[in-house]
Amino acid sequence: MKIRRILLQLMITCLPLASYAQQEFRNWPKGTSPEEIGQLVSKRFVEVPHPNFDGNPTPPNEITYPETCAWFGALRYADVTRNRELLKQLEERFLPIFGPERRLQPLPDHVDHTVFGIIPLQLYMQTRNEVYYHLGMWYADAQWQMPRQNKHQAAYQALLDKNLSWQTRYWIDDMFMITAIQSQAYYVTKNRTYIDRTAHEMVAYLDKIQRPNGLFYHAEDAPFYWGRGNGWMAAGMTELLGLLPEDNPDRPRILSSYRKMMKTLLDYQKEDGLWGQLVDDPTTWTETSGSAMFTYAMIKGVKRGWLKAETYAPAVRKAWIALTGHIDEQGDIDGVCEGTNKTNDRQFYLNRRTLPGNMHGQAPILWCVTAFLE
Repeated sequence: MKIRRILLQLMITCLPLASYAQQEFRNWPKGTSPEEIGQLVSKRFVEVPHPNFDGNPTPPNEITYPETCAWFGALRYADVTRNRELLKQLEERFLPIFGPERRLQPLPDHVDHTVFGIIPLQLYMQTRNEVYYHLGMWYADAQWQMPRQNKHQAAYQALLDKNLSWQTRYWIDDMFMITAIQSQAYYVTKNRTYIDRTAHEMVAYLDKIQRPNGLFYHAEDAPFYWGRGNGWMAAGMTELLGLLPEDNPDRPRILSSYRKMMKTLLDYQKEDGLWGQLVDDPTTWTETSGSAMFTYAMIKGVKRGWLKAETYAPAVRKAWIALTGHIDEQGDIDGVCEGTNKTNDRQFYLNRRTLPGNMHGQAPILWCVTAFLE
Protein backbone atom coordinates (compact mmCIF):
# COMPACT_ATOMS: atom_id res chain seq x y z
CA MET A 1 0.00 0.00 0.00
CA LYS A 2 2.83 2.38 0.86
CA ILE A 3 4.42 1.85 -2.55
CA ARG A 4 1.07 2.49 -4.25
CA ARG A 5 0.66 5.76 -2.34
CA ILE A 6 4.15 6.87 -3.36
CA LEU A 7 3.46 6.05 -7.01
CA LEU A 8 0.14 7.88 -6.87
CA GLN A 9 1.81 10.93 -5.37
CA LEU A 10 4.48 10.90 -8.10
CA MET A 11 1.78 10.74 -10.76
CA ILE A 12 -0.09 13.67 -9.22
CA THR A 13 3.15 15.68 -9.00
CA CYS A 14 4.05 15.02 -12.62
CA LEU A 15 0.60 15.66 -14.09
CA PRO A 16 0.86 19.48 -14.20
CA LEU A 17 4.22 19.28 -15.99
CA ALA A 18 2.96 16.69 -18.47
CA SER A 19 -0.15 18.76 -19.15
CA TYR A 20 1.94 21.90 -19.63
CA ALA A 21 4.16 20.17 -22.19
CA GLN A 22 1.16 18.73 -23.99
CA GLN A 23 -0.43 22.19 -24.18
CA GLU A 24 2.71 23.73 -25.70
CA PHE A 25 3.31 20.81 -28.08
CA ARG A 26 -0.21 20.74 -29.56
CA ASN A 27 -2.62 23.04 -31.40
CA TRP A 28 -0.02 24.20 -33.88
CA PRO A 29 -0.72 26.99 -36.37
CA LYS A 30 -1.60 25.71 -39.83
CA GLY A 31 1.42 24.40 -41.71
CA THR A 32 3.63 24.04 -38.61
CA SER A 33 2.49 20.80 -37.01
CA PRO A 34 5.10 18.02 -36.72
CA GLU A 35 2.82 15.74 -38.74
CA GLU A 36 2.68 18.16 -41.68
CA ILE A 37 6.38 18.98 -41.57
CA GLY A 38 7.36 15.32 -41.20
CA GLN A 39 5.41 14.36 -44.32
CA LEU A 40 6.84 17.25 -46.30
CA VAL A 41 10.52 16.85 -45.35
CA SER A 42 10.60 13.04 -45.52
CA LYS A 43 8.98 13.17 -48.96
CA ARG A 44 11.64 15.64 -50.03
CA PHE A 45 14.39 13.35 -48.76
CA VAL A 46 13.34 10.37 -50.87
CA GLU A 47 13.02 12.62 -53.95
CA VAL A 48 16.58 13.96 -53.76
CA PRO A 49 19.45 11.83 -55.14
CA HIS A 50 22.58 11.29 -53.08
CA PRO A 51 23.96 14.82 -52.56
CA ASN A 52 27.56 15.93 -52.52
CA PHE A 53 28.97 18.31 -49.92
CA ASP A 54 28.09 22.01 -49.82
CA GLY A 55 25.90 22.20 -52.90
CA ASN A 56 28.55 20.67 -55.17
CA PRO A 57 26.51 19.58 -58.22
CA THR A 58 28.79 16.66 -59.14
CA PRO A 59 27.84 13.18 -57.86
CA PRO A 60 29.45 12.25 -54.53
CA ASN A 61 32.23 9.70 -54.17
CA GLU A 62 30.48 8.29 -51.10
CA ILE A 63 27.38 8.74 -48.98
CA THR A 64 28.07 11.86 -46.92
CA TYR A 65 27.45 12.09 -43.19
CA PRO A 66 24.78 14.84 -43.55
CA GLU A 67 22.78 12.51 -45.80
CA THR A 68 23.30 9.69 -43.30
CA CYS A 69 21.90 11.85 -40.50
CA ALA A 70 18.87 12.87 -42.57
CA TRP A 71 18.30 9.24 -43.62
CA PHE A 72 18.42 8.26 -39.95
CA GLY A 73 15.81 10.90 -39.16
CA ALA A 74 13.54 9.75 -41.98
CA LEU A 75 13.79 6.12 -40.84
CA ARG A 76 12.85 7.00 -37.29
CA TYR A 77 9.99 9.14 -38.56
CA ALA A 78 8.75 6.18 -40.64
CA ASP A 79 8.95 4.00 -37.54
CA VAL A 80 7.11 6.30 -35.15
CA THR A 81 4.33 6.92 -37.71
CA ARG A 82 4.24 3.26 -38.85
CA ASN A 83 4.61 4.47 -42.41
CA ARG A 84 5.44 1.27 -44.26
CA GLU A 85 5.47 2.97 -47.66
CA LEU A 86 8.12 5.44 -46.52
CA LEU A 87 10.14 2.62 -44.96
CA LYS A 88 10.03 0.78 -48.28
CA GLN A 89 11.28 3.86 -50.11
CA LEU A 90 14.10 4.37 -47.60
CA GLU A 91 15.13 0.73 -47.86
CA GLU A 92 15.06 0.89 -51.66
CA ARG A 93 17.44 3.86 -51.43
CA PHE A 94 19.83 1.64 -49.48
CA LEU A 95 19.73 -1.62 -51.44
CA PRO A 96 21.93 -0.43 -54.36
CA ILE A 97 24.78 -0.25 -51.82
CA PHE A 98 24.98 -4.03 -52.22
CA GLY A 99 25.28 -3.72 -56.00
CA PRO A 100 25.65 -0.86 -58.48
CA GLU A 101 26.32 1.79 -55.80
CA ARG A 102 28.80 -0.26 -53.77
CA ARG A 103 31.44 2.40 -54.37
CA LEU A 104 29.31 4.90 -52.40
CA GLN A 105 29.50 2.88 -49.19
CA PRO A 106 31.79 4.71 -46.73
CA LEU A 107 34.46 2.72 -44.92
CA PRO A 108 34.73 2.92 -41.11
CA ASP A 109 38.07 4.72 -41.38
CA HIS A 110 37.01 8.11 -39.97
CA VAL A 111 34.47 9.38 -37.48
CA ASP A 112 32.39 11.04 -40.23
CA HIS A 113 32.32 7.82 -42.27
CA THR A 114 31.64 5.38 -39.45
CA VAL A 115 28.34 7.02 -38.53
CA PHE A 116 26.94 5.49 -41.74
CA GLY A 117 26.38 2.33 -39.69
CA ILE A 118 23.30 3.87 -38.08
CA ILE A 119 21.40 3.33 -41.34
CA PRO A 120 21.71 -0.47 -41.56
CA LEU A 121 21.10 -0.73 -37.80
CA GLN A 122 17.87 1.28 -38.11
CA LEU A 123 16.85 -0.85 -41.08
CA TYR A 124 17.52 -3.98 -39.07
CA MET A 125 15.38 -2.76 -36.19
CA GLN A 126 12.46 -2.19 -38.52
CA THR A 127 12.84 -5.14 -40.93
CA ARG A 128 14.77 -7.73 -38.90
CA ASN A 129 16.90 -8.49 -41.94
CA GLU A 130 20.13 -9.82 -40.42
CA VAL A 131 22.21 -8.60 -43.34
CA TYR A 132 21.60 -5.08 -42.04
CA TYR A 133 22.52 -6.14 -38.51
CA HIS A 134 25.91 -7.52 -39.46
CA LEU A 135 26.75 -4.55 -41.65
CA GLY A 136 25.82 -2.02 -38.97
CA MET A 137 27.70 -3.86 -36.23
CA TRP A 138 30.80 -3.95 -38.42
CA TYR A 139 30.85 -0.15 -38.27
CA ALA A 140 30.24 0.00 -34.52
CA ASP A 141 32.97 -2.54 -33.74
CA ALA A 142 35.49 -0.95 -36.10
CA GLN A 143 35.33 2.29 -34.12
CA TRP A 144 37.12 0.62 -31.22
CA GLN A 145 39.40 -1.74 -33.19
CA MET A 146 42.86 -0.81 -34.38
CA PRO A 147 42.74 -0.36 -38.18
CA ARG A 148 44.94 -2.84 -39.98
CA GLN A 149 46.89 -0.31 -42.01
CA ASN A 150 47.64 3.09 -40.51
CA LYS A 151 50.49 5.51 -39.91
CA HIS A 152 49.49 6.39 -36.36
CA GLN A 153 49.60 3.08 -34.50
CA ALA A 154 51.16 4.47 -31.31
CA ALA A 155 48.71 7.37 -31.07
CA TYR A 156 45.71 5.14 -31.78
CA GLN A 157 46.86 2.56 -29.25
CA ALA A 158 47.23 5.24 -26.60
CA LEU A 159 43.57 6.16 -27.13
CA LEU A 160 42.41 2.54 -27.12
CA ASP A 161 44.34 1.95 -23.89
CA LYS A 162 42.14 4.64 -22.30
CA ASN A 163 39.01 2.91 -23.66
CA LEU A 164 38.55 5.72 -26.17
CA SER A 165 37.91 5.24 -29.86
CA TRP A 166 40.96 5.50 -32.08
CA GLN A 167 38.83 7.99 -34.08
CA THR A 168 38.89 10.44 -31.16
CA ARG A 169 40.04 13.91 -32.21
CA TYR A 170 38.19 16.23 -29.78
CA TRP A 171 36.19 18.07 -32.40
CA ILE A 172 32.70 19.00 -31.31
CA ASP A 173 31.03 17.19 -34.25
CA ASP A 174 32.37 13.82 -33.08
CA MET A 175 30.01 13.60 -30.15
CA PHE A 176 27.06 12.98 -32.37
CA MET A 177 28.89 10.77 -34.86
CA ILE A 178 30.38 8.44 -32.25
CA THR A 179 27.40 8.54 -29.91
CA ALA A 180 24.86 7.77 -32.64
CA ILE A 181 26.50 4.60 -33.94
CA GLN A 182 27.47 3.22 -30.53
CA SER A 183 24.06 3.98 -28.99
CA GLN A 184 22.33 2.23 -31.88
CA ALA A 185 24.61 -0.78 -31.43
CA TYR A 186 23.58 -0.93 -27.77
CA TYR A 187 19.91 -0.52 -28.67
CA VAL A 188 20.14 -3.48 -31.05
CA THR A 189 22.28 -5.81 -28.92
CA LYS A 190 21.59 -4.67 -25.32
CA ASN A 191 25.32 -5.20 -24.80
CA ARG A 192 26.44 -2.64 -22.20
CA THR A 193 29.92 -2.43 -23.71
CA TYR A 194 28.67 -0.14 -26.48
CA ILE A 195 26.78 2.36 -24.36
CA ASP A 196 29.22 2.37 -21.44
CA ARG A 197 32.22 3.14 -23.62
CA THR A 198 30.22 5.86 -25.37
CA ALA A 199 29.48 7.51 -22.03
CA HIS A 200 33.17 7.28 -21.13
CA GLU A 201 34.05 8.91 -24.46
CA MET A 202 31.50 11.67 -23.88
CA VAL A 203 33.01 12.56 -20.52
CA ALA A 204 36.45 12.81 -22.13
CA TYR A 205 35.02 15.37 -24.59
CA LEU A 206 33.24 17.24 -21.83
CA ASP A 207 36.56 17.55 -20.00
CA LYS A 208 38.31 18.85 -23.10
CA ILE A 209 35.94 21.31 -24.78
CA GLN A 210 32.96 22.21 -22.58
CA ARG A 211 33.37 25.65 -21.06
CA PRO A 212 32.05 26.87 -17.66
CA ASN A 213 28.98 28.41 -19.34
CA GLY A 214 27.97 24.99 -20.65
CA LEU A 215 28.74 25.71 -24.31
CA PHE A 216 31.49 24.09 -26.34
CA TYR A 217 34.43 25.26 -28.37
CA HIS A 218 34.59 23.83 -31.88
CA ALA A 219 37.89 22.28 -30.78
CA GLU A 220 40.54 23.13 -28.20
CA ASP A 221 42.32 25.36 -30.72
CA ALA A 222 39.11 26.84 -32.20
CA PRO A 223 37.68 28.87 -29.28
CA PHE A 224 34.33 29.80 -30.80
CA TYR A 225 30.81 28.71 -29.91
CA TRP A 226 29.85 27.71 -33.44
CA GLY A 227 26.11 27.07 -33.73
CA ARG A 228 25.88 23.72 -35.51
CA GLY A 229 28.93 22.44 -33.69
CA ASN A 230 27.18 23.03 -30.41
CA GLY A 231 24.10 21.48 -32.00
CA TRP A 232 25.98 18.25 -32.67
CA MET A 233 26.97 18.13 -29.02
CA ALA A 234 23.45 18.88 -27.79
CA ALA A 235 22.02 16.15 -30.01
CA GLY A 236 24.78 13.73 -29.04
CA MET A 237 24.13 14.12 -25.32
CA THR A 238 20.41 13.75 -26.00
CA GLU A 239 20.88 10.52 -27.97
CA LEU A 240 23.10 9.12 -25.25
CA LEU A 241 20.92 10.07 -22.28
CA GLY A 242 17.89 8.57 -24.01
CA LEU A 243 19.46 5.10 -23.83
CA LEU A 244 22.07 5.30 -21.06
CA PRO A 245 21.10 3.08 -18.10
CA GLU A 246 20.47 4.85 -14.81
CA ASP A 247 23.25 2.92 -13.08
CA ASN A 248 25.97 4.04 -15.48
CA PRO A 249 28.52 5.95 -13.34
CA ASP A 250 28.99 8.66 -15.99
CA ARG A 251 25.28 9.45 -16.33
CA PRO A 252 25.10 12.13 -13.57
CA ARG A 253 28.01 14.04 -15.12
CA ILE A 254 26.54 13.90 -18.61
CA LEU A 255 23.07 14.92 -17.44
CA SER A 256 24.53 17.83 -15.47
CA SER A 257 26.53 18.99 -18.51
CA TYR A 258 23.46 18.69 -20.71
CA ARG A 259 21.36 20.78 -18.33
CA LYS A 260 24.08 23.40 -18.04
CA MET A 261 24.19 23.70 -21.81
CA MET A 262 20.41 23.92 -22.13
CA LYS A 263 20.25 26.71 -19.52
CA THR A 264 22.78 28.82 -21.41
CA LEU A 265 21.04 28.14 -24.73
CA LEU A 266 17.83 29.45 -23.21
CA ASP A 267 19.65 32.66 -22.30
CA TYR A 268 20.90 33.11 -25.89
CA GLN A 269 17.66 32.32 -27.75
CA LYS A 270 17.09 35.22 -30.13
CA GLU A 271 13.94 37.27 -30.52
CA ASP A 272 13.11 35.32 -33.69
CA GLY A 273 13.07 32.12 -31.60
CA LEU A 274 16.29 30.65 -32.99
CA TRP A 275 20.03 30.92 -32.36
CA GLY A 276 22.93 32.67 -34.04
CA GLN A 277 25.79 31.31 -36.11
CA LEU A 278 27.89 32.06 -33.02
CA VAL A 279 25.65 31.10 -30.12
CA ASP A 280 26.97 33.60 -27.59
CA ASP A 281 26.47 36.55 -29.96
CA PRO A 282 22.76 37.06 -30.77
CA THR A 283 23.72 39.74 -33.30
CA THR A 284 25.18 37.09 -35.64
CA TRP A 285 22.93 35.74 -38.38
CA THR A 286 20.32 33.12 -37.58
CA GLU A 287 21.49 29.60 -38.41
CA THR A 288 18.81 26.92 -38.74
CA SER A 289 20.62 23.58 -38.51
CA GLY A 290 22.13 24.27 -35.09
CA SER A 291 18.84 25.83 -33.98
CA ALA A 292 16.98 22.66 -34.99
CA MET A 293 19.45 20.52 -33.06
CA PHE A 294 18.98 22.65 -29.94
CA THR A 295 15.22 22.37 -30.38
CA TYR A 296 15.49 18.60 -30.66
CA ALA A 297 17.52 18.41 -27.46
CA MET A 298 14.96 20.52 -25.61
CA ILE A 299 11.94 18.56 -26.91
CA LYS A 300 13.45 15.34 -25.63
CA GLY A 301 14.51 16.99 -22.39
CA VAL A 302 11.00 18.21 -21.64
CA LYS A 303 9.35 14.93 -22.58
CA ARG A 304 11.86 12.81 -20.63
CA GLY A 305 11.71 15.03 -17.55
CA TRP A 306 15.32 16.18 -17.75
CA LEU A 307 14.17 19.80 -18.17
CA LYS A 308 11.38 21.76 -16.47
CA ALA A 309 8.42 21.90 -18.82
CA GLU A 310 7.19 25.29 -17.65
CA THR A 311 10.58 26.82 -18.50
CA TYR A 312 11.57 25.02 -21.69
CA ALA A 313 8.32 24.04 -23.43
CA PRO A 314 7.48 27.65 -24.43
CA ALA A 315 11.00 28.09 -25.79
CA VAL A 316 10.60 24.89 -27.82
CA ARG A 317 7.29 26.05 -29.25
CA LYS A 318 8.73 29.41 -30.24
CA ALA A 319 11.76 27.78 -31.87
CA TRP A 320 9.75 25.16 -33.75
CA ILE A 321 7.31 27.65 -35.23
CA ALA A 322 10.27 29.82 -36.27
CA LEU A 323 12.02 26.85 -37.89
CA THR A 324 8.95 25.89 -39.92
CA GLY A 325 8.90 29.44 -41.28
CA HIS A 326 12.24 28.68 -42.95
CA ILE A 327 10.89 25.58 -44.79
CA ASP A 328 9.62 26.15 -48.31
CA GLU A 329 6.82 24.35 -50.18
CA GLN A 330 9.25 21.72 -51.49
CA GLY A 331 10.39 20.83 -47.99
CA ASP A 332 13.79 22.54 -48.08
CA ILE A 333 14.95 24.55 -45.08
CA ASP A 334 17.02 27.69 -45.65
CA GLY A 335 19.65 29.34 -43.47
CA VAL A 336 21.81 26.21 -43.20
CA CYS A 337 25.52 26.87 -42.67
CA GLU A 338 27.73 25.08 -45.17
CA GLY A 339 30.24 22.47 -43.99
CA THR A 340 32.67 24.17 -41.64
CA ASN A 341 36.16 23.09 -40.67
CA LYS A 342 37.66 24.27 -37.39
CA THR A 343 39.75 27.41 -37.43
CA ASN A 344 41.05 30.04 -35.03
CA ASP A 345 39.37 32.90 -36.91
CA ARG A 346 36.05 34.34 -35.76
CA GLN A 347 35.32 36.04 -39.07
CA PHE A 348 35.66 32.71 -40.89
CA TYR A 349 32.53 31.46 -39.11
CA LEU A 350 30.61 34.64 -39.86
CA ASN A 351 31.50 34.49 -43.56
CA ARG A 352 30.13 30.98 -44.15
CA ARG A 353 27.59 30.55 -46.93
CA THR A 354 24.07 29.28 -46.31
CA LEU A 355 22.65 26.46 -48.42
CA PRO A 356 18.89 25.83 -48.71
CA GLY A 357 17.90 22.19 -48.50
CA ASN A 358 21.32 21.12 -47.26
CA MET A 359 21.10 17.81 -45.40
CA HIS A 360 22.78 19.35 -42.35
CA GLY A 361 19.48 21.16 -41.82
CA GLN A 362 17.02 18.59 -43.18
CA ALA A 363 18.28 16.00 -40.68
CA PRO A 364 17.51 17.73 -37.36
CA ILE A 365 14.11 18.87 -38.62
CA LEU A 366 13.21 15.19 -38.94
CA TRP A 367 14.69 14.45 -35.51
CA CYS A 368 12.45 17.14 -34.02
CA VAL A 369 9.38 15.72 -35.74
CA THR A 370 10.06 12.27 -34.36
CA ALA A 371 10.72 13.62 -30.86
CA PHE A 372 7.38 15.43 -30.89
CA LEU A 373 5.49 12.36 -32.13
CA GLU A 374 7.12 9.70 -29.93
